[in-house]
Amino acid sequence: MSPPPPSEDEIEARWKKLAREAEEGGYHLNDDTEFTKSLVRGLLVNEKRFGYPSCPCRVSMGNR
Repeated sequence: MSPPPPSEDEIEARWKKLAREAEEGGYHLNDDTEFTKSLVRGLLVNEKRFGYPSCPCRVSMGNR
């Protein structure tokens, strides 16, 4: 059985955390918030599946 999808609150909280960390490092997240949050959703899904936030653009096998 698959883990439940991340809630909008989880996505928003992680997006804010990533945006803050990016700014602190001198970077910025993509201005296309809808696109960026879809990537955050993928990170959260993979974190629930594999135990770490693997990029949704890569094939993950569960091994780091």
